[in-house]
Amino acid sequence: MVGVLGPSSERTGRREPVVVESFHRGLDVYRPLAALYAAWLAWQRHETMVRPWVAVVVLAVMLAWSVGLLFYRRRTVGVVVVEVSIAVAGILATLLAETPESIAAGQFTLPTIWAAGSVAGGAVVAGARGGLIAAAVIAIADLIEVGRPTQTTIHNIVLLVLLGGLIGLAVDLARRGLEREEQVLLERERLHERERIARVVHDGVLQSLAYIHRRGEDIGGEAADLAAIAAEQERSLRRFVSGTGAPEAGGAVADLRAAQGHEIDLRIALTARERPDVTVAVPADPVLVDVLVAHEVDAALAAALDNVDRHAGPGARAWVLLEGDSSGLEVTIRDDGVGAQLADVFDAADRGRLGVSSSIRGRIEDLGGTVTWTTRPGGGCVVRMTIPRTVKERA
Repeated sequence: MVGVLGPSSERTGRREPVVVESFHRGLDVYRPLAALYAAWLAWQRHETMVRPWVAVVVLAVMLAWSVGLLFYRRRTVGVVVVEVSIAVAGILATLLAETPESIAAGQFTLPTIWAAGSVAGGAVVAGARGGLIAAAVIAIADLIEVGRPTQTTIHNIVLLVLLGGLIGLAVDLARRGLEREEQVLLERERLHERERIARVVHDGVLQSLAYIHRRGEDIGGEAADLAAIAAEQERSLRRFVSGTGAPEAGGAVADLRAAQGHEIDLRIALTARERPDVTVAVPADPVLVDVLVAHEVDAALAAALDNVDRHAGPGARAWVLLEGDSSGLEVTIRDDGVGAQLADVFDAADRGRLGVSSSIRGRIEDLGGTVTWTTRPGGGCVVRMTIPRTVKERA
């Protein structure tokens, strides 16, 4: 994982979130100051040390590393590992430099607060996990050095864990925020490009197709067939430009499953069912649902439209409306056909027709939803399917 020298974002112009870069700059100041503070504490007690030269070596390495990082701007996991290793070596070297009596009395380790900088560095580079791992390693070294843990030792370990965990959490949230900003800017670019293409298409192709459609219907005869083709292509092109359409119904759900994983945009599956006698209206924003939900709703819609084709009478049209919120969805299918008695609809299964009971009601109820029918002779039929966005757990 690369820190401040990672590749810059093409959209935000930043390599890392501002808070992460600020942490790095703060640690660059903290390390030398902490090393000098550790050296001053060691000087205060050098006369009581068993091996003062050990303290000199440890403090020289710490200071050299701190100054070196002012010029070496790359921050990686490897750099963190080396820094934590220096801190651990300095803590354990206290056993060689100090007398056993001083250590038992709770004397400061040679690195003192410099070791906390290595924990913070691990959190900044590798997030909460890195900060907690670095804190655990330093804590183990502290326990080995002191032998018998004291209240001060436990207190310092708790502070290290909080330091590594909270800084790491802040860094993780900042990086996720930057990723989200990237996605928003990318989506905005795509929207602007789609709007530009839509303007070009609307000013040219769509107007031409609309004109062919109107003129073909006015002329009649073979020109009417041409008008129908132009109308269908106009609808398909409008769906494509708006981002809610798909060219073919059969492969819509399967293609989305492969492309998006466990959630897909239900609008694309439903608008793929649109044809000259079927109009589909969907929300402007994506309607993301589980793949299973999308597949079953699409299959139930196909069965409902098949019923319109079979039983609504010649020339009947259908309208499909998709609505929803965070808790659930509602798909309404309305036609202007001949209608029927409601009792006949529910008695269809007894006559061997399973479209209502199995293909529609069975699928939706398996998802934890409900289906209602409203119909009367001469008044068409309305099918309303209410579905949760996610599949409920069933025994």
